[in-house]
Amino acid sequence: MSLIIKNDNLLKDIRVIENEKFFDERGFFSKIFHKEIKKNLKINIDEIFYSVNKKGVIRGIHYQKKDKQLGKIVGCLDGEILDFFIDLRKDSETYGKFSSEIINSKNNISIFVPEGFGHGFSVLSKSATVIYLQSGDYDPKHEGGINPLSIDFDWNVDDPILSERDSNHPRFNLNNQEFKL
Repeated sequence: MSLIIKNDNLLKDIRVIENEKFFDERGFFSKIFHKEIKKNLKINIDEIFYSVNKKGVIRGIHYQKKDKQLGKIVGCLDGEILDFFIDLRKDSETYGKFSSEIINSKNNISIFVPEGFGHGFSVLSKSATVIYLQSGDYDPKHEGGINPLSIDFDWNVDDPILSERDSNHPRFNLNNQEFKL
């Protein structure tokens, strides 16, 4: 299986992984993680999560603080999402800059979001199943968040559905030291 990792994104450390699909009369098969990805991205996967989401849901923007930062590979197994990432590394030339990629079950891409980034997504289809392969262990004591509606970004949803927790996260401000990792 070949691996194509590209970066057409303004944030140079974000990577788009083009996963191959192999079709036959049964359907298709796709490998979303293997040793070449691990080697090229220098990531160890410690946890795997998935979520099933309704249209209009916005999850995030989440990050882990200090020594508990996490890298993620995010994919969409069913449906379509608008995946969002923001650089929160205090010494980065792209601190506070953000971008996004459409991920769906047809384009079969995954996004590598490295340590030091905030991450979220909105659901564009009727529903979406999202998988997260993550380095490190999630630690709620080190979790941080940004209210996703506080950023000048079009989440491409008419009536956003947010958790109470995400709605109560602080508004993003470039000068807020809390967001600098």
